[in-house]
Amino acid sequence: MRYILERSDEGEAVTPTEIAQHLNVSTASVTGMLDRLHSGGLIAFESNPRDRRSKLVVPFDRDTDLSDVDPLTAAIRGFAAELSEREAAHVAEFLTRVREAVDNECA
Repeated sequence: MRYILERSDEGEAVTPTEIAQHLNVSTASVTGMLDRLHSGGLIAFESNPRDRRSKLVVPFDRDTDLSDVDPLTAAIRGFAAELSEREAAHVAEFLTRVREAVDNECA
């Protein structure tokens, strides 16, 4: 989501393939993620004027209160805000190790 927002802020559109390349994951994985983001109202799709076979991913209306669109993420952000810097570092390390283990298993 951050990548989509950053590209939008730069006035650039992004395709699902570009997101997959940026994340270094398969386009199939990105398709699933984008479908969930779309269902949650966080993104929309537009026709790609440069390539009719692909679509562009555009973010939600920035004036929308994200807590209304995605209350789960709002709750998770609240939990994260309660962590001390040291606790956050431990959680980040744990999640990195989990991601690495999953990546190694799926490679």
